Amino acid sequence: MILSAKLMRPAGSSAKSNTLLVRLNSPTGPVSAQRQPLVLGLALDRSWSMKGSKMDSVIQASSSLVNWLTRRDFLTAVAYAEDVQVIQPLVPLAEKNSVIHRLNSIQVGTSTNLSGGWLHVLRTLELHPIADGYKRVILLTDGNPTLGIKDPVQLIQIASDAYKKGISTTVIGFGNDFNEILLKEIAESGGGNFYYVETPEETGDIFFKEFGDIGTLYAQSIELKVDFPKGIDYLDLVSEVSSYQEPDPEETARTKTLVLEVGDMRADDVKSLVVQLRPTRKETPESIKISASYYELTDGAKLEQKSIEVPLDWKDDSSKEDADVVVEATIARTGKGLRKAGTLLKEGYTEESISLLNDLIKEINEKEELAPEVLQTLGFRVSSLKNRILENSPTAAKHLVASASEIQYGAMENFPDDGVEYHDQIFAYRTNEDIDLYRCPEIKTAIQEKMKEGYRYIVFNLGKSSYIDSSAIGMLIQIAGWLRKRGGELIVSNLRASVKKVFSITRLESHIRSSETEEEAQNLLKAWIESKAV
Repeated sequence: MILSAKLMRPAGSSAKSNTLLVRLNSPTGPVSAQRQPLVLGLALDRSWSMKGSKMDSVIQASSSLVNWLTRRDFLTAVAYAEDVQVIQPLVPLAEKNSVIHRLNSIQVGTSTNLSGGWLHVLRTLELHPIADGYKRVILLTDGNPTLGIKDPVQLIQIASDAYKKGISTTVIGFGNDFNEILLKEIAESGGGNFYYVETPEETGDIFFKEFGDIGTLYAQSIELKVDFPKGIDYLDLVSEVSSYQEPDPEETARTKTLVLEVGDMRADDVKSLVVQLRPTRKETPESIKISASYYELTDGAKLEQKSIEVPLDWKDDSSKEDADVVVEATIARTGKGLRKAGTLLKEGYTEESISLLNDLIKEINEKEELAPEVLQTLGFRVSSLKNRILENSPTAAKHLVASASEIQYGAMENFPDDGVEYHDQIFAYRTNEDIDLYRCPEIKTAIQEKMKEGYRYIVFNLGKSSYIDSSAIGMLIQIAGWLRKRGGELIVSNLRASVKKVFSITRLESHIRSSETEEEAQNLLKAWIESKAV
């Protein structure tokens, strides 16, 4: 893990306030054969409103998730309505067909006892200690709680308490009738993700995205501390992240330390956090101290600590701004603004919500030249969200809050690699045997080496592989994620009948494109590259 930080302007600048950017970069990830076991709990809403295509899509996506996991992973599943139905007690995934069969037995009920289902899964994971296992609950609902605990404060506290015990919670909101503000706060307090599923067809993509997150975890329970020396006052946390302040014992009205509860982080990821501060000039300290602590999951959940100091140049009084910090601050303000706009819209303040979005669009346009690709995309997204409000879309507030979650930690697809200049050439990787747990590390290393040469478009020729296991599936998902972050793509080709069957059963075909031949895959990528250029 790399911890870095810098200021927008020199400390001696005449500007009244300044901005601090703190950034965490996780490595691409280990290529060892054994990753940490995942211990997952599914808490699925089976209330009457889930009847039909909603329930079918959730069962289908949950079954795909089971197939993507390895036999070293564990899973439990409950379905809740007016009561809690245990679909699958916590078991290692040795017999996946049995688990999938049980998932397909879910029948809809009436009410929504969200807390009952969620607490049951949390208790199951807490009472079954599994050495070196990463524990996460996926909580899915399409409505508001009608039974059990309904108080938002209590529900958020449940998420926070569970996370302190090492169990994170991801929340998926389905349809039009849930409270997106509450679900996002549960996910934030629980160290997980928040997703919005508008239509049943989107369910599989959300589960695919979540598996890509938990299947490549690098660090858990990340905590950042920013110490403000006398002469530097803390003003505001721009980024949307849980935090608390520790007062200066000598001056209680002043913040001595800002503590950021960043949560978990997957391999090959970047998290950017933006803090606003003010030099008082009463004193001129030499630096701002920043520290990070986390459990590195690639090394038996070993506690790691990093620390850096940001030097303060009081002699430089220029107002020149660091473009990188400006861009990240713009993105952070946009994320916070989208969440606020969603809250305003939900409370009936439509004009105020639109006005706020117009302000965000104006700021993005003013800064666009600093990072055209990133900020143009961001500006288009905010404009599209504003259009949803103008079109009186009933789901506009949910899209606003979900978009705020997606850009929570910075420049989205703007992923920096040390000195690598990516190009549009295509590399074809050809397997020479079956792929299992022990072959995956070698393949990952080979792909990483090619990425260091600038390749981001890859054809994966499986012509000589008659068998791939769940580890290989996870590997392909991870590689696709690496490439897509860098604006590239992965296409698999030459699938034998046995491998095609695996792609079909696991529904991997819905997320990773395949071609009959390597030549066809090359042509598809060339067409994709040309369309992007236009």
